[in-house]
Amino acid sequence: MKTINKIAILISWPRELDMFLTFFKNTSDSFIIIVDDFDYIAYERVGNAKDIVELVEGKMEYVLLSKILGKLKYKILFSTAQTLQEKVTYSSYLRYIYAISIGSFIDYSRMSKIFLRLIGRPLTGGGRNAKKFGEYHVENIISEKVIRYPKGLDISMLRFPERRWKHVFNTYLCHSNLDKNLINNSFSDAKCINIGYPRYDNIPSTKHAKDIIYNDIDNIDASKPVLLWMPTFIKMRGEFIDNVKLWTPIITKLINKYNVLVRPHPKTVSIDPEIISYLIELGFTVDGKKGRNLGVLYQSADLVLADYGGSILSSVYMKKKLILLNTTNKKYINWREKRMYTDIDVRKNIKTFNINDGDLLIEQIKLELQEDDILERNKLKEKYFGSGCNHKDLSKFFYELKKELNN
Repeated sequence: MKTINKIAILISWPRELDMFLTFFKNTSDSFIIIVDDFDYIAYERVGNAKDIVELVEGKMEYVLLSKILGKLKYKILFSTAQTLQEKVTYSSYLRYIYAISIGSFIDYSRMSKIFLRLIGRPLTGGGRNAKKFGEYHVENIISEKVIRYPKGLDISMLRFPERRWKHVFNTYLCHSNLDKNLINNSFSDAKCINIGYPRYDNIPSTKHAKDIIYNDIDNIDASKPVLLWMPTFIKMRGEFIDNVKLWTPIITKLINKYNVLVRPHPKTVSIDPEIISYLIELGFTVDGKKGRNLGVLYQSADLVLADYGGSILSSVYMKKKLILLNTTNKKYINWREKRMYTDIDVRKNIKTFNINDGDLLIEQIKLELQEDDILERNKLKEKYFGSGCNHKDLSKFFYELKKELNN
């Protein structure tokens, strides 16, 4: 198999372009984009390859994964581990039989809770929701050296990192000591490098960021504060929980006084494309731009409204004023608490509101915009991200990559 002497970046979601390109900016001009064009059963992944191609075509070199798999290799590959080839094998079918029989019994009898507490795994294999196919990494097939790129600090302290990564990645890039220590505890010989959060570094000033957003998005009143609402995508065992429509009756009350800029999660838009027109009809300003520079978007906000997931950690890193909205689904909350997700821990330090606290929420937003407790926000960022990456380690890392390409 022919090996190409280049750095390849495996892209599975359009939003990953922003993550990677800010990292590689001014550091390497010898990389190529590999577009993950696999067919997935998950509906929210449909159309990803088409969207990625539209964003990169004519701007940078790219190839389709299906065209090079088993034919070409690249010297070095960066991946977020989101590309998984779905196929039925003998072992995957045996796991499926176990899941729908023994696994279902373990789940039904609630023995899964005992196993989860004792060994950190429920041993259900997915139970009745198990799939016949297995999910397989392809990184080692298309590259000699594979480097995992972090996709956010919204991680499960109980389940991170995934065990199957051990034999896939040679090096792990990390956002902070938090994910770095979890990887080192699971893979004792893993090489980890703290890179901070490159997509949110070297961003323009708040004023410049606002100018960019004002010019790019219609119907924003520059005289009003910008409230950035970042509802996450919430999905459990095929049940789609719409945390957007849950809160619209309350948040619509803010439209007259503030610019309420909503960016629905890309997965939400994939499953419910009408969500954008629904929000616009209610009077919201909606950002649905694919490939949006999220650093600029967060920087333009005077306050962020979030609920769960990565937007919380992004706001903490950006040191933004932040208020959290709770879901009414106790099953989802319990699921995140049991797996000890990072954003659940952050909620201990940030004011949160339930759906019946609408008036209190409105008052708290007013209060937050009047005050500026930057010291507390600095402490919160320090708690989860530390003092930042070691730039000497990062410089050495890129030096070694270039050296490998030149050998």
